[in-house]
Amino acid sequence: MKKPFFAVALALMLFPAAFADEEASNETGWYSGAAAQLVLPQGGSRMHRLGGAAARVGYYFTGSLAFEAEAAWLENAVGLSARALWHLHGWDEFNMLFGYERFDPFLSLGARGWIHDGQVGPSAGVGAFYYLTDFWALRFDADVTLGLDTDVETAFTLSAGLQYSF
Repeated sequence: MKKPFFAVALALMLFPAAFADEEASNETGWYSGAAAQLVLPQGGSRMHRLGGAAARVGYYFTGSLAFEAEAAWLENAVGLSARALWHLHGWDEFNMLFGYERFDPFLSLGARGWIHDGQVGPSAGVGAFYYLTDFWALRFDADVTLGLDTDVETAFTLSAGLQYSF
């Protein structure tokens, strides 16, 4: 059940990138970051609340679409995830609504798993960047992962950290 899920999740994340207009933005490139992370599992499980650190690396296909991988080192588990980020900063109305161009919210969709006990599932979330400079940003994320064929029904993940764009 897990291998087909990862194949479908990866295909869904890469599908928009395959059709992205390369001339739509020159804001493509790599980024990396680190964050403090808290995982709150729900349902009857051997997993308990986990805290730790996470490292991310990703690539912007356009100014609005990025694909990233994350590894998290938690108290008694290692978490791995792959996801696509869609930034919501492309509309003039957005800047009028929030009034500040350094604030950059995004939506995420992907898959997350924990090596601790083999739990894996689809993940979706929201987050925001606050750009300190053109290269450095504060990043805040909140997402939910649904458990597939496991004793954890859902797991909520909160993270805060720094990100550097190359």
